[in-house]
Amino acid sequence: MRISPLHDILAAQGASFTQRHGSEIVSSVSEPAVEYDHIRNKVGLTDFSFMQKFTIPEEPGIDFLDTLLAGNVAKVRFGRMLHTFLADDNGNIIADCYVANNDEELILLCESIIDDAALKDILEKHGAADAGLVDCTGSHVLLGIDGFKAWAVVKDLFGIDVLGLPYLSIEMYPFGDTDIRFFRAGKTSEFGYLLLAPREIGEQLFAAALDGVRKYDGGLCSVAVHNDLRLEGRFFNIYAEGTVVKDPLQLGLQWMIDFDKDSFAGSAAIMQRRENGLTKKIIGIQTAVPLEEFVAGVGIYDGSEQVAEVKATCYSPLLQECIGLGLFPVDIAYAGLTFNLGGADGPAVHTISMSPIMPRSLTIKLDDM
Repeated sequence: MRISPLHDILAAQGASFTQRHGSEIVSSVSEPAVEYDHIRNKVGLTDFSFMQKFTIPEEPGIDFLDTLLAGNVAKVRFGRMLHTFLADDNGNIIADCYVANNDEELILLCESIIDDAALKDILEKHGAADAGLVDCTGSHVLLGIDGFKAWAVVKDLFGIDVLGLPYLSIEMYPFGDTDIRFFRAGKTSEFGYLLLAPREIGEQLFAAALDGVRKYDGGLCSVAVHNDLRLEGRFFNIYAEGTVVKDPLQLGLQWMIDFDKDSFAGSAAIMQRRENGLTKKIIGIQTAVPLEEFVAGVGIYDGSEQVAEVKATCYSPLLQECIGLGLFPVDIAYAGLTFNLGGADGPAVHTISMSPIMPRSLTIKLDDM
């Protein structure tokens, strides 16, 4: 298992750990409600070093990544990022990816459901060595600063010009004796930023960031709380619905695909399914039952007939009910319908539009800061 470069300093802060697809992640720091409150109402710091991280020279990198990933890498302008995915030969998603154009280099950040060795094997089979791909997964840390007050923390750390960065952008900022790669990204629906830095300054950067979030009454968060935040904000989560559904078309990830490209990894299978026509898709669901009864794999019924299945769930403190995602036939995959959970006489479950919440960050106008 790959251990986080920040393991010792995280453990000293009370973090507990587990593993996810061969990499160590922080599974808890505080009670889930406390961590949730940090990000929804204050600001949270999370170690995302488990993500696989690569750099590649721009000129060969554009062609290499464009033939590999579903999105159009060639159209990513300097200073901007592309959110797309990597699929296997069967057209099933195996990595949720950011590609950032940082002048003469491209940066690839992956959340994958395969381990480092398996991902490296795929990249090498597609010509990673000839393209000059450099794996910096072990040599760099990746920190996430997310939340209603996240903008204030990064402003204090790097200056007021960070407030002008649009969503899905990259910039370089000095820290200590080096420059770090700074991304405006995040998948919580609140403000979010990722900091990629050499592991030699990882603990120094972590300490500065933690001081910053505590200044605004925030704190350290686990990776686990991001599962709920992503679902509540309707950001795709490869570790939840992505793991069990896998088909990017059923998952509603068409927006990540450039259908005008000649090919990409898994494109033949995806295009064939698209030509055959979509029969099922993921939609939002909501119910008043306790979370322990509302779990992935439970059937959704219309009378005595099972018509769908729960694929991801969480409890929403904002709604004070459970929400989730279900895989439905396309002819009934829309909001406003009521079914039963677990059987004909089970509790009601309603189809809803996602996202069902209004994030606090939408009330902030950074241009006025």
